[in-house]
Amino acid sequence: MKSMLVALSLGTGAVLLAAGGGQAASLLNPGTALAAERPEVAPRQVRWVCTYGRCVWRPRSNVRVPFYAQSWGPPPRPNCSWVLRTGPQGQSHWQQVCR
Repeated sequence: MKSMLVALSLGTGAVLLAAGGGQAASLLNPGTALAAERPEVAPRQVRWVCTYGRCVWRPRSNVRVPFYAQSWGPPPRPNCSWVLRTGPQGQSHWQQVCR
């Protein structure tokens, strides 16, 4: 049953590609059509800038990102930053704070 579905889907894709060319490819994978229609935009250089226990997301920064902040992605909202906090037993940890 599974092999029949795979064969059917591959056969349908081959027929679409043979019939429509580029339009059929965009039907199979809509992301390629969107990428082809967008003009090329130079990527902005944004990164976490960390000083004195606080990391802030800054555009156009040329500083080196610390090793502990390299896995952090962009903030969920514009006013979010990472703050170094001290726990109840004296251990420190990074916590994301959004205002």
